[in-house]
Amino acid sequence: MNQDFIQNLRLLCSYHRSITEVTRKLAMNRQQFMKYLGGGAFPSSSNLRRICDFFGVEEYEILMPHERFSEVVRLRPAARQITSELPVGAQRVMRLAIAQHAQLAKYCGYYYKYFYSFSTPSFILRSLVCIYQDEKLTLYKTVELLSRPEQRDANSDLFKYRGVVLPIGDRLHMIDHESVLGNEMSQTILYPPYRNRVSALIGLMIGITATEAHQPVAARAVLEYLGRQVDRRKAIAGCGLFAQDAPEVPRSVLTYLREASPTDSFLMRAGPDYDKVRSPA
Repeated sequence: MNQDFIQNLRLLCSYHRSITEVTRKLAMNRQQFMKYLGGGAFPSSSNLRRICDFFGVEEYEILMPHERFSEVVRLRPAARQITSELPVGAQRVMRLAIAQHAQLAKYCGYYYKYFYSFSTPSFILRSLVCIYQDEKLTLYKTVELLSRPEQRDANSDLFKYRGVVLPIGDRLHMIDHESVLGNEMSQTILYPPYRNRVSALIGLMIGITATEAHQPVAARAVLEYLGRQVDRRKAIAGCGLFAQDAPEVPRSVLTYLREASPTDSFLMRAGPDYDKVRSPA
């Protein structure tokens, strides 16, 4: 029996209130799990994978010498805290987001987001996005004004979204929830820029219309980088619905949003050509 595995498993369990809690969340027989802890049995390949996914470690790590494993676990308190309460299937995604926290720092700052309005498709919606980091995750906030600037008043529709940035499969996934009424979610999938300087991010957005029908809909989207710091009041005032020929919509952005899909009519795809979308100097 691998004594390091036994000690490592005991260490991981010590971060939880009880063995009963661990086995309940693992959906694993407690008596069988106690055999693993006592050295009476070693997990099958599938059970070992379940255990590692639950605790946020890799299979090779849980078999490490105990002193080395203790050091690895000590350096991952944030991952344990966030993932321990999640379903096993979601833990790997969150661990990936935490592990790439430093690499995502270059995306922090303010952006104007452009896409054809889901509710008023003849107009382009420009919203303000702020990407920022806490100690563990890369998060973002979005403010939308569903009105044209010349028609704006105190009763203009205002929407606020909060979400998380997840780097998966060499793409940036931005998933958020509308925080005023609480009845909308959206997802934006973006190509990361293949250069150090971030000027624009392009991809696709999927969400629902703000009408009573709440129809699912997708459109191309562009995030135009504004900088680490902006005049927020002025930037929010620049949000809203704009006609396609409005000067507030850069021509390169409009070209991308209107570009014909490079596939058949049943699919919409985001083109990866960054040179077509550049932020103004």
